Amino acid sequence: MLMHKGRPPWVSLWFIGDAIVALAPPLHWAVDGAIHPILGIPAVVFYFIVVGAIISASIMAAYRAEASSGTLER
Repeated sequence: MLMHKGRPPWVSLWFIGDAIVALAPPLHWAVDGAIHPILGIPAVVFYFIVVGAIISASIMAAYRAEASSGTLER
């Protein structure tokens, strides 16, 4: 059910990318043990903040794509 009628294929590909990025964070952070801050935030926390924002954007894009095509289920 990944390909949904009315949802553009790029949105489905974006969802697949979201899953890969969210479920497979950089493995070297787990082994390295060093903390390199980005903007004063530990890199691991910054990574998950960015991933959360990207996943939220993909959900909003899917909603807008389905709403504009008229296939949004109510």
